[in-house]
Amino acid sequence: MSILSQLSFHQQIILTLTTVITAILGTYALNWSLLTILSLKSRRKNRDPPPPEEWPEVTIHIPLFNESMVAGRLINSCLRMDYPKEKLKIIIVDDSDDETTEIARRFERDYPENVRLIHRESRVGFKAGALQEALKNTTSDYIMVFDADYVPPPDLIKRLIPHIYHTDDVAFVQARLTYLNQRQTWVTKSLSLAIDGYGIVDQRARYSSGLLAHFSGTGGLFRRLAIEEVGGWASDTLTEDLDLSIRLQLKGWRYIYLPDLTCPGEIPPTFNLLRRQQYRWAKGFAQCFRKYWRQIISSPDLSIFKKFEAFMLLSTYFVCPISVLGLALIPIYFAVIPASFLMKDYWQTIFAPVASGFSAAIYIAPLLLYGTTLTELAKSDVRDYARLKDILGLSILGLGTLISNSKATVEGLLMKTSIFHRTTKYGIVDEGFRPPSGTIKDGWLT
Repeated sequence: MSILSQLSFHQQIILTLTTVITAILGTYALNWSLLTILSLKSRRKNRDPPPPEEWPEVTIHIPLFNESMVAGRLINSCLRMDYPKEKLKIIIVDDSDDETTEIARRFERDYPENVRLIHRESRVGFKAGALQEALKNTTSDYIMVFDADYVPPPDLIKRLIPHIYHTDDVAFVQARLTYLNQRQTWVTKSLSLAIDGYGIVDQRARYSSGLLAHFSGTGGLFRRLAIEEVGGWASDTLTEDLDLSIRLQLKGWRYIYLPDLTCPGEIPPTFNLLRRQQYRWAKGFAQCFRKYWRQIISSPDLSIFKKFEAFMLLSTYFVCPISVLGLALIPIYFAVIPASFLMKDYWQTIFAPVASGFSAAIYIAPLLLYGTTLTELAKSDVRDYARLKDILGLSILGLGTLISNSKATVEGLLMKTSIFHRTTKYGIVDEGFRPPSGTIKDGWLT
């Protein structure tokens, strides 16, 4: 007689469902571990190609919506770029209804040769719509994109240009995103670890292995021709950066990722701001999954492994509703399954090694990922292994956003539309950070 025959049909269903959920979550965890291993393949620094004989014209695109605390800082940083001034243009597309518009207008008035302001009366297409408007008004071959809260280093464009200039098939070059306000709150401390893990492990692994990856929304240099070839910026998802990246790579365009070149920005300092940001990302990722899964499956240019990794990327936030279901099953599991069975007979079934193995992967993967992240940072003289404790903070934030992210994921799969809610920026930086040369006062260049 089968060991499981002592359980009722409903008990067997609960046991099976719980094990399947554990296996699914464990598969994501194992994939994080795989990406960690793959990231170690590309520890060699990228060698910068020689600069072009003549620097090409570059247009910086800055989409703004009520960013008065940070807009002046970014525009000032762009104007202070170490790049030929006659070859540097800035297009600001502003949808604001506050003093941000006047801040941008003052820069246009003071720097008419470099700065152009386009003020939109409505937020049609939100950020994607603003970037598409900027694209329509751009003649430069190369486009740099920045979110309002970032402070690019002066040499950023000069270091990015050679990587795309000497190629014909590279659509964009991405710098690694870092942070300005790591020490502001426990939320920023925890999120800074996640950002480092994303940039040092996830992005580096995907790039070195030729996997589908995505433009991070800021800190990237594009070839205008590539964007136009795939139809420009699309506004039917909340993650316009991911959407564009998928279309580019499915069309055969490559990207280059430079983990040693960084561009710092502001981390959401409060839980509520993080939850709003994560809601948008979760919904956008699910929308892109729904929109592109058929094209990924049918793509003749992607191997089975690359298709699998593409699905793992686009379904990242699926772990949220799956985790909610798993957590809801825990009390039912222990209430329904007899304790005597769990103590003895359970360990003679296939369920035991499967659940135990995948559970171990779930706990080990974060330690492996972030341990590797901090080890790689230590090679750059940034030694702070005490940050591993921030995994606890990340766990708390993950649990706190579980319900809202689950709702967003389901809505995204149903392609339910919603407003693009911007993340409030405060312009706060950690002590010791210095902006590019030039005087900044109250967000204004003086």
